[in-house]
Amino acid sequence: MSAELKSGFATFKPRARLLKLIGSELISDEVVAVTELVKNAHDADASRVTISFQGVTAEGGTIVVTDDGCGMDRETLLGGWMEPAGSTKRGLARKVTPKGRWLLGEKGLGRFAADKLGRRLELMSRKTGTASEVCATFDWDAFDDESAMLGDVTSQWEIRPAKEIAKQGTALRITGLREVWTERTFRRLSTRLSRLKSPFLERDDFTIAIESDEFPQYAGELHTDFLDKSPYRIEASFDGAETLSVRLNGGEAVTHRWNGSQLGCGPVRVRIFGFDLETEAVARIGPRMEVRAWLKEWCGISIYRDGFRVWPYGEPHDDWLRLDQRRVNNPVLRLSNNQVVGFVEITQQANPELRDQTNREGLIHNEALNDLRRFMHFALSLLEGERQTVRHPVEKKASTGRHEALQRSQVEEPIVTELRELSAAAEGKLAIRLRGAANRLAEEFARKSSDQDRLIAGYSDLAGLGQAMATLTVEAGEVFERIQSSTAQIRKHLVGITPATGPLLGLEESIRWLDSRVSMMDALRSASGVRRRAVDIRAELRTFKVLFGPLVDAQSGSLEIAWKTSGLLRVDMGPENLRLVLHTLLTNSLQWTAKGVDPRIEVVVSADPTHCTMLFRDNGEGIPERALEKVFEPLFTLREGGRGMGLAIARNLIAKHGGSLRAVGDGRRRGATIEIRLPRKRSRATRSPGA
Repeated sequence: MSAELKSGFATFKPRARLLKLIGSELISDEVVAVTELVKNAHDADASRVTISFQGVTAEGGTIVVTDDGCGMDRETLLGGWMEPAGSTKRGLARKVTPKGRWLLGEKGLGRFAADKLGRRLELMSRKTGTASEVCATFDWDAFDDESAMLGDVTSQWEIRPAKEIAKQGTALRITGLREVWTERTFRRLSTRLSRLKSPFLERDDFTIAIESDEFPQYAGELHTDFLDKSPYRIEASFDGAETLSVRLNGGEAVTHRWNGSQLGCGPVRVRIFGFDLETEAVARIGPRMEVRAWLKEWCGISIYRDGFRVWPYGEPHDDWLRLDQRRVNNPVLRLSNNQVVGFVEITQQANPELRDQTNREGLIHNEALNDLRRFMHFALSLLEGERQTVRHPVEKKASTGRHEALQRSQVEEPIVTELRELSAAAEGKLAIRLRGAANRLAEEFARKSSDQDRLIAGYSDLAGLGQAMATLTVEAGEVFERIQSSTAQIRKHLVGITPATGPLLGLEESIRWLDSRVSMMDALRSASGVRRRAVDIRAELRTFKVLFGPLVDAQSGSLEIAWKTSGLLRVDMGPENLRLVLHTLLTNSLQWTAKGVDPRIEVVVSADPTHCTMLFRDNGEGIPERALEKVFEPLFTLREGGRGMGLAIARNLIAKHGGSLRAVGDGRRRGATIEIRLPRKRSRATRSPGA
């Protein structure tokens, strides 16, 4: 008996099924499989690839993928294509094709894609400059044999005189299809292939065409007609240093300087197309059903590198810019992911920090990608501002715009012009200083004008939201009454049915919660035509606590009102406006309460012979000393996702009633303190509570 071995060397013995298992992990579905075959044609320097579908809606169909690329010979087939998990594109020198294309495929996925589509493959290829073609046949089901080793499965090949390939290229004939094709699958494929190539490509030397006997509407070269009909569009570019170029809705390009922290993503070009989803807006683009289906497939912002798409950016499920979250924070102004179709162009050479993840599923999450997101949000903000200008034109905007333009022409522009003329007449350092002053002044005028436009857009957004809320509160109140009546009737029929009682109680509690929130909003709604009368501060603060105290209770906090004065306190201010101011302060306090800290809010009321003063205090994070005055500036916000309009509107409302609103710096206590100061009303026309 031989002695038992104690050590040695071993090798893996792959089963034939390993090929199938790897393929199923790398190729998710038929659309991805066809896309990989198209990428192979691109990497073979083909100028045209055609995917022909014959009888694929039933068993027995055929898919033929034909290209006019460089083709393969015997050595390429046997030494590269038939090496599982290998590629004919190995080595750094092969990152670029002879035509100068960057390679799209590097894992040799072509064989797995063919297996995913059908059970049998006939490969025919003719290399450039040869008179023969190589032909090979593969039976993919043979690899399903659990007992067979990978090396046991053979596939036949031969070299023969060229008869299938006219000049050069490759043809893949796939039969025994594993899935029948539907119109939806065709539409997905058409969309995927349409988005494969970047719209920034100035030369179109790679054409993708589909042929189908059953879905002729998808036949021909792929195109994207609906993009040209989008109501809002922006083209923006960043030179990688500090210069931005922006063109809105086909207008003249405007150059800006990037004033934020330095962007490390490198040069970027962007095109974004925005859409409205209202029925009338969709109908202006094309047939509603067709446009909605197209937008559903195309929505999102894709990234392209060296002319071809980086997966999975731009897929409907991939909201890499968190556009949907932005819209939740500001539903009137922001565009959601399903309202935009966008394209971002980068290159491997100019954007070295934007690198692929190891699994090639997107880019590495680093500072360069974060900077790219910042630039994209900047471009989106410009597009959203343009959209608001188009959707919500202000009636007197034309006259106001003319007045401002006249002002600029009479005051601003002559100053800049005079400085430039002086710089032209001056010499040396003085000329340089004058030119610099002229440029800085021109930039400041442009910035002020831009800020004014944003301010108008911000007020328009909030006005539109308020109008919608006014309608909602009226309709919702009636709906809640009907729901509560219906649940009461349901309860009668469920007497004694214990499993159903719990869910019903939960439903009723949720309805009461929604009803209370709508009631809060209704309390803020200004009644048109109601004459403004004086209000009793004591009564209004009691009403405020009843209406909005539940917001504080929901966060396990407290809302207290302290009085340092006695007697009647009246101010000449509409109750809706006073409630709006207090609600704004309350909302800010709740949002800025630190995590793990229960909110404690106190309103301290005092008075002198002429004025009533309310100090609104909280135990939140407080307002930095540098921002005590800036927090009231329109569009300034310390909170991510904030609009920066609440305190600006609150101060404006108080000022219109002869009062003041300011932030009080107090380093001795935690939190923020806001002072509301209003003149006291002396007339006898006091508005009664609840009137």
